Amino acid sequence: MFLIAGISPKTTLVDKKPQLCPVCGLAQAHYRRTDHYFSLFFIPLFRVKKGEAFVMCDKCEHEVKEFGYGHEFFPGDKEAVCYNCGKRLTGKFKFCPYCGKAK
Repeated sequence: MFLIAGISPKTTLVDKKPQLCPVCGLAQAHYRRTDHYFSLFFIPLFRVKKGEAFVMCDKCEHEVKEFGYGHEFFPGDKEAVCYNCGKRLTGKFKFCPYCGKAK
């Protein structure tokens, strides 16, 4: 008789409201959390360890632990204007967070 058991990670979405990604500038970053579950025959039964919340962008897939000015990828305070939609942008975004076009 075989018994297949172990602990496996599972990433869950914490907040469905999108945030601005500090790397690419699109509003496609969400708060997520990676929890570890005890699994029996590849079926997660119960949570063993609750993970820390982090921000991960759906577009560029960059993971940021702290979301704000203290992070090395925060774009800064310089203003720019999107050539496509004309909205004022803060920072050195690669894409406009309003229309999604490259600057």
